[in-house]
Amino acid sequence: MREQFRGYVVVPAFNEEAGITAFVRELASAMSRLAAEHGGAFTILIVDDGSLDATGETVERLAREPQPPGVDLRLLSLARNFGHQAALVAGLVEASRDGDFAITMDADGEHPIEIVPRLVDCWLAGDSIVHTARRPNAALTAWKRATSAGYYRTMRTLSGLQIAPGMADFKLWDGDLLRQVRDFLPGCGSTRVFAAWLAPGGTVVPYDQRFARRESRFTSRKMWSLALGGLVRYSDVPLRLSMAVGLVSILFAAGLSAFVLWGSATGRTVPGWSSMMIALSIFSGLQSFSLGILGEYLLRNTFRAALPKFVLKRERNGAYSRSASDPARRGSAGSA
Repeated sequence: MREQFRGYVVVPAFNEEAGITAFVRELASAMSRLAAEHGGAFTILIVDDGSLDATGETVERLAREPQPPGVDLRLLSLARNFGHQAALVAGLVEASRDGDFAITMDADGEHPIEIVPRLVDCWLAGDSIVHTARRPNAALTAWKRATSAGYYRTMRTLSGLQIAPGMADFKLWDGDLLRQVRDFLPGCGSTRVFAAWLAPGGTVVPYDQRFARRESRFTSRKMWSLALGGLVRYSDVPLRLSMAVGLVSILFAAGLSAFVLWGSATGRTVPGWSSMMIALSIFSGLQSFSLGILGEYLLRNTFRAALPKFVLKRERNGAYSRSASDPARRGSAGSA
């Protein structure tokens, strides 16, 4: 069991001025108790995603105040609003420099802080990634429940990933794992899907979602953008569909060509119709097939190249399968 750790809590925030003070104080108090229990230390890293209100200034003011024992509060400000996923990646990259692990959660209070000790316990037991999954809740709108269920079902079907319904960006990442994959994080598309790809058999901790007393800032447009990013990055079905359509089209063109030639031989066609139909059917099929080949090249040389070729497995004692003298094992390897 590892003790005396340095843990990060990465919290993207966009226009959270109204609730960020209460959230940070509650989180800092809980992390202080957890740090005292294990003899560790926590850094709460608020990533201000180009907020239009005073979110950044509020966090800076809080950071100047005395923090509970074992807790440090830091602010990382992005130049503009790059989006929730970009803010998560920026925080994870920063945490990978010297953190033993990083926990990602939202600033709106919907992720229950009381679940964090369970995530840390799983990490201490040897898990490299600890997932969480939101339990079904009738308080969510029918639209939200339907679209969420459809997204996870589609992702599992098209990608083959073991992604649980309701799996959120609320999760724990081991620090050594982050140092292995941090160069791939900016192009991962979706951190929650990337985590499922990295640790398909990882522990999943269920939780009951808190409901913020305001309208969610995770709009339908952002939800669809996240869904498409995950599907395109981790499923080869859309790319290979063109090849399948092309093959079917070529077979259809061959049958149609035979029919056209028969019609032309028996005088059932007008002049020029036969050659036009044969050319259209064959070249349309070849065009779709060529797009499929292009998609296969994109899949192998672009999308798959943006994912790590391998990731070392973390043993149950918390160590990775490399010698202690390997510089990649030491925290200095994660420094920029």
